[in-house]
Amino acid sequence: MVKTSLVAAVILFFSGALHAQYYYKDIVSNRQLIEEMARLKEQKIKNISLKSFEDDGTASEGFFCERKISKNYTSVETVSKSYSTGSSIFTSSFNDKGLLTQTVDSSEISSSTSIYTYDASNRITSILSIVRSSDDDFKNEIREEHIYEYNDKGVIVKMTRIKNAGDATIFVFSPDENNNVSIEKNTKTGDTYYYYYDTKNRLTDVVRLNQFNQKMLPDYIFEYNNQGLISQMTTTEEGGSYYFVWKYTYDNGLRIKEKCYSKERRLMGSIEYEYK
Repeated sequence: MVKTSLVAAVILFFSGALHAQYYYKDIVSNRQLIEEMARLKEQKIKNISLKSFEDDGTASEGFFCERKISKNYTSVETVSKSYSTGSSIFTSSFNDKGLLTQTVDSSEISSSTSIYTYDASNRITSILSIVRSSDDDFKNEIREEHIYEYNDKGVIVKMTRIKNAGDATIFVFSPDENNNVSIEKNTKTGDTYYYYYDTKNRLTDVVRLNQFNQKMLPDYIFEYNNQGLISQMTTTEEGGSYYFVWKYTYDNGLRIKEKCYSKERRLMGSIEYEYK
């Protein structure tokens, strides 16, 4: 079913962001969320409804998603439900500077909490993630902390990932000539990611080095519109043999529609946004 394929593409995108490319996941995505919240506050948006459609234009059965923003714009609660993924509540909290301080993602069987800490220059210094899951037989908790360090120019040079207060892995970062992070390397495994930018210092490609065949494979490719907003994003599966293309449409800086296409350029489905 096309609906299942679209959900699979969504899961692929978020699972990729969760498990690799820490600079993209921790820093770039954080910055994007903060910028989006600022636009919503500027336009006094308090409620966002999302509608999902199949490739033939019919509404996706069983899909529901709504975001509610608090009066002082310090929190956003997203309630979503579908036949494929079940129901969940995702809450984002912001401080008086508009910085993201915490996210909580909860479903019937698990919850994930991320806590963000910043320095005096509003740079992320640590992210603590706690994932709890349970069923009839057992309960499990996984803790992971990312501790970031910067050079005197404010560029990230190191991240220490600590799992369950024990296992520590060092990631090192190298800047390009414009002080953009260009290389991210896991010092334990050698896994390396490369970040590329356009002339306006906007991220265009996230590419990883395949350790097995020593080939460079893109994970994400971004294109932008005249307002500097992402107009297209290409995401690839593990191994790089298959990919999805997401096309975005905006009105007054707010995303109003996104369409997902397969590698074969077949429309898999679309999502429309309504703001109030």
